[in-house]
Parts: sequence; C-alpha cells; structure tokens
Amino acid sequence: MVLTQPDRRAGRGRRPAPSPVKQAATAASLPVGTPNGPADILPALAPMRVDALVVAAYGLLLPRRALDHPRLGCVNVHASLLPRWRGAAPVERAMIAGDTETGVSIMRMDRGLDTGPVYRRARLRIGARATGQELDNALSRLGAELLLDVLPNLAALTPDPQDGPATYAPKLGPHDSVADWRRSAVELDRRIRALAYRAPVRAGLEGTRIQLLSAMPRESSTSAEPGTILPSGRHEILVACGSGTLAIESLKVNRGKGRTMGPGDARNGFPGLFRPGARFQ
Repeated sequence: MVLTQPDRRAGRGRRPAPSPVKQAATAASLPVGTPNGPADILPALAPMRVDALVVAAYGLLLPRRALDHPRLGCVNVHASLLPRWRGAAPVERAMIAGDTETGVSIMRMDRGLDTGPVYRRARLRIGARATGQELDNALSRLGAELLLDVLPNLAALTPDPQDGPATYAPKLGPHDSVADWRRSAVELDRRIRALAYRAPVRAGLEGTRIQLLSAMPRESSTSAEPGTILPSGRHEILVACGSGTLAIESLKVNRGKGRTMGPGDARNGFPGLFRPGARFQ
C-alpha cells in the first residue's frame, strides 16, 4: 500500500491533481491512501497486518502508535550521512555548507528527528559544479538501490546507533533565498546552485526583484561595496561580493514575461537596470 499527500490544486484551472507518487502507484495498480496528516496514518494502517512501513521525504514526525504498528518497524530513506544533516532539507544544507561528500542512510525510525539507528549507508561525492536538482536526483536513485538491498533482509538486520556529532538541516524558509552580498562569491554560488530548482536566490535591484539561477565565482578583488554591479563586457554581469566577485550566468527579472535570460540579453533588455554602479539590495 502507498500513502501519499492528498490531491492539490494545480495548473491554470486550479483543479485537484494527484501527486507524482500517487500517479506512479496507480499506474502500478497499487492501493493508495491519502491521509491529511500524521494523525490519519494509523487509521489507514490499522485494518492491515503491516510488516514494514517505508518513509521517504515525508517531512513530518509520525505518531508513536504509527511507529509501533509495523511488525518490523518503520524504515526511513534519508538523504545524508547521519547524524550529519538531520531534518527536512539535508540536500540543500549540505551544498550550502560546502560539503564535498554526502550520501544516503537507511534508518529505523524512532520518536526523535532522524535519530534512529542506521541499517546501511552509501556515500556520494558532491561535484564541484553540481546543482541541487542534480544532487537530489542522484541521491534518490542511490536511496532506492540501498532500500532494495535492505528490505529483503530487514528481519535479520540489526541497525547501529548513530555515532558522532549531529548537525541539523532545518526546513528552508524565505530568508534562505535572500542574496547576502556581504558573503563571499564562493558562498553565494553554492547557495544559488543549491536552491535554483526549489526556491531561487533573489535580490532587489532598484525596486525590481531578480532571481539568480546560475553564477560563477571569481577571485578578482574590488573596493566596491558588496552588491555593486562592476564595469565589464557587454555580455557579462559582474557583482562585487564580500570576498571576490560573482559573474551572473542566468537570471529572471520580475518584469514582462519573466523568462530566463543570460547576462547579455538582460543587459540589452534592461540597460538602465543592469548598468555599472547600480547596486543590489
């Protein structure tokens, strides 16, 4: 049985649409339940004798009775090397922090936030120019493979307690997407790459909101105030940071059609906005 979120309104008509999980389960002729929240999970499970409950990217703590219901417990597919990055946004937090490695942990759930013992771990290198979406997709594939290795042997496996210092990956909020030009260009680049597919980094420029979708850090130094657009070639937008400079490679302007543009098109279309000396807030 598959439990997933209720249908949400989507598209121009705002009609209820099933989640991708529900669509896949229906295509596979699997029974589907759509509980409205954690409190509805146990009633959905109660009529059945459940061997195991697998949780992936659910984002909420399960009630104790739901955790205790399956004969072999509840198994979580978590996208980090626990105990590093417990919580709701481990993929993005690892990238923003500059980690060079992450991975997947298959753990037995307990009442804490990703504190349960771990059955298996698999490591994955974070590429120097990887994006959040690329990393998320790679970890999803790795998690599925690792889960299929664990499930057939679940009754015979003994998970190991988590060892080492824990770090937390809190849920992403609006403040995470604000460009802080006082940071280094390297830090800003990591944040842009991590969040572009979910909650793009944004900055205000003379009252206009700009979404930053990709960029490249440079080591060049400048005495200009952080956020200042620097003199450069006609097909480049170069911005001063707290350390180094950031070359913006693609962006969206909250004007007109709001399409994705390269720096040359942005400067041609909005010459008064992206002029040297203008400063991002």
